[in-house]
Amino acid sequence: MPDSGLPQTDRPRMAELLDIAARLFNEKGYKATSLAEIGDALGMNKASLYYYVKSKDDLLAHVIYRASQRLRVLAEGIAENRDDPGSALSRLVRTHCNTILDHPDEFGTVIFQRRHIASTVLPEIAERERVYFDAVKDLVARGAEDGVFRRCDTGIAAQMLLDTMNGILRWYRPDGRLSRDTAIDEIVAFATH
Repeated sequence: MPDSGLPQTDRPRMAELLDIAARLFNEKGYKATSLAEIGDALGMNKASLYYYVKSKDDLLAHVIYRASQRLRVLAEGIAENRDDPGSALSRLVRTHCNTILDHPDEFGTVIFQRRHIASTVLPEIAERERVYFDAVKDLVARGAEDGVFRRCDTGIAAQMLLDTMNGILRWYRPDGRLSRDTAIDEIVAFATH
């Protein structure tokens, strides 16, 4: 079983804890959220949280590990996909954007609260992100070599692509003028052109 960053004990309760923590970290910010608030939202006292996590820093790391596991699965899919690079890129963009929109609090925490990640955890998280970045970069390079995409600095192109996909959290609103599918279609069109 792939590493999910979750303790093996009582997974459903831990998943609920991570969902609530991600929501509060994303809504209020990491610094402004206390373990007591997270415990209250979960219906348990702060002391009981220590069964699941060592500290608020540890909880933040678990939220980020879970998000990075979701991207790791996508990266494996990119690496295994030998379809034409244009189709593979379209699928990547759709899957990435849908994953982020399916878990907005989790990825909002990753993107907007990352400055609070403990320095002891940061190298492992950076390595997980590097694996995903490299998979995107390799896809762009394969497309450029095949003549599907224009020749470019693949590192810069991959970073711009990731920034564009992650940016959906900043501007997309379910009650806005674009449907979710239309918003993702716009990002796909931008990325593939």
